[in-house]
Amino acid sequence: MSKIKEYQDLCSTCNHALTCVRLKSIKRPVWFCEEFDDYTPPPPKEVGKDIVQSEEEKYDRSMGLCYNCAKRDTCTFVKPNGGVWHCEEYC
Repeated sequence: MSKIKEYQDLCSTCNHALTCVRLKSIKRPVWFCEEFDDYTPPPPKEVGKDIVQSEEEKYDRSMGLCYNCAKRDTCTFVKPNGGVWHCEEYC
């Protein structure tokens, strides 16, 4: 059985475990390693996801001034989840 499966330490989740030179000479669990890397890239964004929002989603993203702004449907500014509370284009 390989040391990676035998111990539940840093090496068991490290991306370099299969090519690690240090792992071959170690005889106990590893709790610190300067070369440790467990980075996992974020999942890819869905391609072709439907851009049309339902009325419910539109109002959730249109809190604050955007809720009753006359330019809401054609506005290209970013609309954060918490709503927009300061806008020079509000009418």
